[in-house]
Amino acid sequence: KEVTRFASYINIPELARMWLNCTHTILAKEIGEIKDDVPDIEGGGPTDIFIEQSPTLAVIMQAVRNELKRFEQMTGAQKRENSHIPLVMYGIAKRAAIEPKLVMPNAPEDKGSKLNHTIERTLKALKDSEERKGTCAIFCDNYRRNELRDGKKVEVYNMFDDMVNRLVARGVKREEIVVMKSGMDAAKKEKIFEQVNNGDVRVIIGTTETLGTGVNIQQRLFYCAMMDIPDRPMDYLQRI
Repeated sequence: KEVTRFASYINIPELARMWLNCTHTILAKEIGEIKDDVPDIEGGGPTDIFIEQSPTLAVIMQAVRNELKRFEQMTGAQKRENSHIPLVMYGIAKRAAIEPKLVMPNAPEDKGSKLNHTIERTLKALKDSEERKGTCAIFCDNYRRNELRDGKKVEVYNMFDDMVNRLVARGVKREEIVVMKSGMDAAKKEKIFEQVNNGDVRVIIGTTETLGTGVNIQQRLFYCAMMDIPDRPMDYLQRI
């Protein structure tokens, strides 16, 4: 079935002014019944957690710097032919900072990786909130590594699956962990969110797309981890 929709907008500033002339914007924090249902964040806002760069990550970042240096030394024509390099290096650095296995399939186990820090903090949060069956939400948009094999894209590493296995190995019940996936219908999502709010599911994992929009799981939420930061500020705010 064909569907007609806007593909893009032009003259955004003018459109925004026209929109504001006929609408009134009210923020969620200004509506009492919504504000009262949203839990306060400890400390008044998100807490930045800094971890020491691991030896494996240091090797990857040095390779990224070397490639960017090589790019800077190119002529103008060469830069135009290789304009993809800065963006590719940005993606490699961003994924490697989350978990080296996202860029190096043979990367050694790294106890100091962001993945392992998130696992440890999640386990602590589950223990600290055990009495009230507190829940944990984990966000990450860069969670898998794909490779081309025989012309087909094949998934060779999935950090969400790895995370589930590590949590189960440390004593978390498998039925208390849910990974949100694209394509889930509304009824299935609502059932999962109800289980989280009831404390039957204690760890929910997903991306900004699958877990950041239209999701109300705050009833028992004790800990929320963002393993990466979306490129768009609006997506970051949507997660919160």
